[in-house]
Parts: sequence; C-alpha cells; structure tokens
Amino acid sequence: MNDQSSDEHIEPKEGHDSQVPPVTRHKPLERWLREPLVHFFVLGLAVFLLHAALDRKPETSVNDPNLVEITSADLDWMRTIFTKRMGRGPSVDELRGQVHQLIREQILSREAVAMGLDEGDTVVRRRLAQKMEFLFRNLAAMAEPTENDLRAYLSENRHKYETPLRVTFTQVYFSVDNRGAEEAYQAAQVLIQEDTDPTRATIRGDTSMLSPGCNQCSESDVRRQFGTEFARSVINLGPGAWHGPVRSAYGFHAVYVHDRQDAESPEFQVVKDEVKNDWMSAQQEENTRKVYGEVRSRYRVLLEGLPYELDVPGDP
Repeated sequence: MNDQSSDEHIEPKEGHDSQVPPVTRHKPLERWLREPLVHFFVLGLAVFLLHAALDRKPETSVNDPNLVEITSADLDWMRTIFTKRMGRGPSVDELRGQVHQLIREQILSREAVAMGLDEGDTVVRRRLAQKMEFLFRNLAAMAEPTENDLRAYLSENRHKYETPLRVTFTQVYFSVDNRGAEEAYQAAQVLIQEDTDPTRATIRGDTSMLSPGCNQCSESDVRRQFGTEFARSVINLGPGAWHGPVRSAYGFHAVYVHDRQDAESPEFQVVKDEVKNDWMSAQQEENTRKVYGEVRSRYRVLLEGLPYELDVPGDP
C-alpha cells in the first residue's frame, strides 16, 4: 500500500504537463556573444584598425631613407605657428622659406643621426641640424688667404669699406598742410632767391619736429630724418649755395649746403684685418653651400605628394 501511494505521488498527473515551463538552455557561444565586455572589445578593435588604415604612410616614405615628404598637415602647422607669432598669415615667400628650412632640418638631422651625432644627446632635430652646419664649415681646410686674395676681395666689395659721401646742410621747412602746396613751394623759392643768411633763415619757415639741418651726414643718415625722396635730392647738391625747393613727405624745403665730402676708398693696410675676416666668412658660407648641395642631391623631396626642388641651392 505504501508502495502504491509512493508511485502515485511520483508520477505526474495527466492534465498538469502543460503547466510545467520548459527549461531553456543557451549554447556557450551564444552566451559569450551577449557579454557587454565582448562588445566593448570588438568596438575598440574596429576603431584601432580604422585608425591604422587611415594613418598608414606609403611604403616609399617608410622604406626610403632618402625621401623627405612635406604634407598638408606640415604646411597647416607652419601657417598656424607663423600666425600665432606674427598676428597674420605668412606670405607665399615666407611659407616657402619655412618649407625650405624644414627640408634642410630633415636632411641634416638624418645625416647627423647616420654619423652617430645623436648618441647621448637629448636635443632634437634642430640641434642635430646645427651640428651638421658646424661640421660643414670644417670639412674643407681653410687655407690662409694670400694678399692677392684679399686685394681682389676688397676690389669686388669696395662699397662695404668706403667712407660714404657726407653732406652738411641747413634746411628751412614750409608745410603743405598749413600753406597748401603752391604757397609752400613759392615761399621756399622766395627764400632761395633772396640768398638769405642760412644762420638766420630758419625763422622764415614753419615750426616742425624736423631737425634744422644735418652735420656730416651720410645718405642713410639723411634718409632716416627726412625720408628717401629728400635724401636722394640733397646728397648730390653742391656746397656754398641755396637749393630747391626740395620736396619731402612733409612739404617743401629750402636747403643750403655748407659742405660736401665725397666717398673715400680706404687704404688696403687700414682695412686688411677686416677684409680678411670677411673673406674667411665668405669662404665658409660657400663651402657650406657646396657641401649641403652635395648632400641634398641624394634626397628626393615630396611636397604634398609632388616632387619639390626649389630649395636646391644654386649658383650664387
């Protein structure tokens, strides 16, 4: 009897089978794909692969050590830095100058690294390029110049050592703003025709911040005080007389020239040491130009993907 009741209790009753919920069993792969951590990993991997594909450089720029490539990003960076420093965008020539400097730095820094100049040095590209610049200057032995060398250099660059033409004058100023152009011109002309004593003539003019004259002034001295137009006219006037009316940016002037000293060429012995220093500097610059030209010839440069050679040094 007990056995019967036990059996009856164990057997499910007919009519209750539909009320037992089915057991849902997920496959392992299906559960794994539902994990949020997996979703995050897959998304990160996709972003990484996309970035790698977009950022990949052409094989030529990676494998060719003699290829220098200037990209649009480089140009944008140059424009941005220039604008921050100067408060305006660079001109075409200014941007080209920066491009040439970057090309030079890239080439010289690579050469410096190839020679081991970067070992133990924490300074970056520009310092390496500077090292190469200094090295270039010492590659060719600088022989002492002969006297003939120095005399020839002095002859070719005489203007650098001449004592410039100098003039001493008094000027009387007549303002165009105050008088009008015609009246100012006529007032200066009257003073000149009267041959007024130059020591008393300044009271005849208009008040201004201009100097009443100039004592032993070169053309550049006169230009700084009175402007280019005035300086060009006055520097060649003869002494001992009134001249004009001479026009300037300020108005008209009556000018009395007291003295005029022509340009003088110095004696060779007086400027020999100065000429020698300048000759040595010129030779170093020429050697640097030639050596860099030889190094530059081994490199190909691409500017925004196109060949670029405007930075190649030519004959001076």
